[in-house]
Amino acid sequence: MQLTKLKVKNFRSFGDKETVVRFDQLTTFIGNNSSGKTALIHALLKLFGEGNNSLKRSDFHLPFDKKPDEMDRCELYIEAVFEFPELQDNHGFITYSTPTFFDNFVVEDVGKPPYIRIRLEATWERGNSFEGNIDSQIYFITASEDSEIEEQHKKRATKAMLSNIKCIYVPALRDPNEQLKNVSGSILYRILNGVNWADRTVDDIRKKTAELDKLFNNETGINTLKSAIQQYWNKYHGDNRYNQAVLTFNGTDMETILKRVELKFFPTETERDYSVNELGDGLRSLFYLSLVNTLLEIENQALSEIGANQRSFNIIPPVLTIVAVEEPENHIAPHLLGKVMKNLIDISTKENAQTILTSHSPAIIKRVDCKSIRHFRICNKRRSSVIKEIKLPKKESDCFKYVKGAVEAYPELYFAKLVILGEGDSEEYVIKKILTSLGRDIDVQGISIVPLGGRHVNHFWKLLKDLDIPHITLLDFDRERQGGGWGRIKYAIEQLIENGLSNEKLSTVEGIEDFSDDLEQIEKKIGYKDEVVNPWISFLEDNNVYFSYPLDLDFMLLEKYYKEYIDSLDKNEGPRLKINNVTKKIASLSDEDYSSSEYQERLTSYIQATLKQNGGDGRTYSEAQKQLMIWYNYFFLYKSKPVTHMRALEKLDFSQLQLPEPLERFINAIVKKIEG
Repeated sequence: MQLTKLKVKNFRSFGDKETVVRFDQLTTFIGNNSSGKTALIHALLKLFGEGNNSLKRSDFHLPFDKKPDEMDRCELYIEAVFEFPELQDNHGFITYSTPTFFDNFVVEDVGKPPYIRIRLEATWERGNSFEGNIDSQIYFITASEDSEIEEQHKKRATKAMLSNIKCIYVPALRDPNEQLKNVSGSILYRILNGVNWADRTVDDIRKKTAELDKLFNNETGINTLKSAIQQYWNKYHGDNRYNQAVLTFNGTDMETILKRVELKFFPTETERDYSVNELGDGLRSLFYLSLVNTLLEIENQALSEIGANQRSFNIIPPVLTIVAVEEPENHIAPHLLGKVMKNLIDISTKENAQTILTSHSPAIIKRVDCKSIRHFRICNKRRSSVIKEIKLPKKESDCFKYVKGAVEAYPELYFAKLVILGEGDSEEYVIKKILTSLGRDIDVQGISIVPLGGRHVNHFWKLLKDLDIPHITLLDFDRERQGGGWGRIKYAIEQLIENGLSNEKLSTVEGIEDFSDDLEQIEKKIGYKDEVVNPWISFLEDNNVYFSYPLDLDFMLLEKYYKEYIDSLDKNEGPRLKINNVTKKIASLSDEDYSSSEYQERLTSYIQATLKQNGGDGRTYSEAQKQLMIWYNYFFLYKSKPVTHMRALEKLDFSQLQLPEPLERFINAIVKKIEG
């Protein structure tokens, strides 16, 4: 039996449009704080949790356009759909799960697998009390999912039936000490009270306990204490009931004895044993998780013993236990997370269990199957939770590249309010510095700057679009480099079309009727005239794709802030050139030196190095830009790009400076997105 789907409407952060979440054996919830992850777990607890899980007024969704005092009535529902893969797999668990829910099966057609629907429906109405009036009921729904639900399709679900499905909730703040107390609802209660104690064992324990009590009471000091307690108790208490106060060493019945069971740890730094509450936060957290594993193992053993003559545990385990663990990374050292995840994955492989995780940790995300990830975010317009899955490419051969190239490449982006994609380290440093100068702290604003580092940008575009994460991209235009220029424009448009860009939008760009044909030839026919290039640049900027023009960000900044880069050099730094057997600094060359054959040869070689193998000869660049390519080689091909930018730009206040035009438009677009 397996939970495959949860449907929620008007519960907490989930609005009046039904939200449907699919579940695997292990399902991972990720997203920002307060995006609905815990709310969805609590939706399950309302159906299958232990203890008091009754609905409160705060469980009913407050629409974005209403205040609490404007609400008079609200209806919610939470529906869980379970399937029975064991009926198809026939691997031995069928005899336990199928009869339990057979009367409530929904079978849509001959040959189709059965499933069950368990649905909580509730209504809140304003009343005389603050909480108002809340009516709720849990039903088995006997209609198929694609049918309208009518009253005759609702069959009241009893607590006895619902108890066959348990949801164990492991909160982010874990207190194993509470779970070691033998109180109703605790993990230890379920284990110890299920032990099939032999009658002889119970009698022996009572006898030994009585002997301990006798030794205990033989002490003179104990008898004096008992007399004093009884004397003063009678002065305060006049009722015939409870008028005898007896001091005992231990209880005489099994229930009382079990309540005094305590778990100890040794060896320790001291000579005495440690109790669980004396362990550090990390070890307590690990022990809490180990208790969950222990319970499931005991239930598995009890399950295997059903029908046997002699049983170790006198319990009927639930058909399915759903283990919901919030932030397993809490208090855990990174190198131990692998062990934690292995244990949680092991839980999910048990026949009678499923696992749900919530996490903010990139280390966790890298250790789960990306198909199990459910991404949560709050839709700002409606102030409600939205959940998305990661959609893998249809071709199996493309999946590995997609997972490595985007899904696992930069896990921080899953938690960002805005993702800025840039080519590499230069973009990461420069964009952050400019935003900081403008008073925009990327951490406070929830921004992730993701360097592509040679990865294909189309993988990130697909991922971010599927998850509805706002993003903006700065690419190198790479004019005259192989695949650059018009090739970059063509590639960007093709990938945007793959990610849903309408062909109709392309018709708004002047001068091009069919971009797939014309862009192949436009570079040869027209080159890079502004009146031809600019409409395409503007079109892509309207679709959040910007270019560092004409080459890349490094060249654009060097051209704009040439003096600052030159001034950042020490006296002995800078490129040199031997002219007529005299070595000179290129920064100090005369007009005559610029005309020398040595300089022209160096310039040609540096242009080729800048435009790379199979690149152009620089004919689309001005003479001043070509001469800058000597410095481009020195600063950015032979030195660290971030360090070079840091030395040249660290004293600049970009809030007082004019940026290069393409970069200024890009930064303005980021600021607009932040403010929006």
